[in-house]
Amino acid sequence: MAIPLHENLDPTKPEEAFLWALVGLPGQQRAPLMVHPDVLRKWSKHLWELGFRHYPDLQVNEYHPPARGHGQWLNGSGDWLPKGTPRAAHSTAPNMTELTHHERARIIEQLRANGDLDHLAELLELPAATASEGHADNTIEAEDDLT
Repeated sequence: MAIPLHENLDPTKPEEAFLWALVGLPGQQRAPLMVHPDVLRKWSKHLWELGFRHYPDLQVNEYHPPARGHGQWLNGSGDWLPKGTPRAAHSTAPNMTELTHHERARIIEQLRANGDLDHLAELLELPAATASEGHADNTIEAEDDLT
């Protein structure tokens, strides 16, 4: 589910009227939503039924979603900035098919240096004592040999 943004919601629907205003509330550390958007819809309707309304002319801050990563409600970024502040261009990953062999190799070097590939192991990097398919040692030592 995407982060609820003012421009993507219907201000005439009570469940959506204030949903955008409940994103990235003060006091939270880098988390746009502390509760599920379905709960926020109930809160928005509650505020509507209490008589709250949005007056755009009085608004001084606006939410800027994250420029990097997914605009998903669990993505821990985004900020409330003064209204009219230009939004950062959304950054996307490069299309790997458009890169040269050398550019792809450089990206792999950067991922390795950053530790992003540490969970992977190439066959050549495995220690010599590592078992491989078809080469298991089936000998079992007697218990008295171990004492």
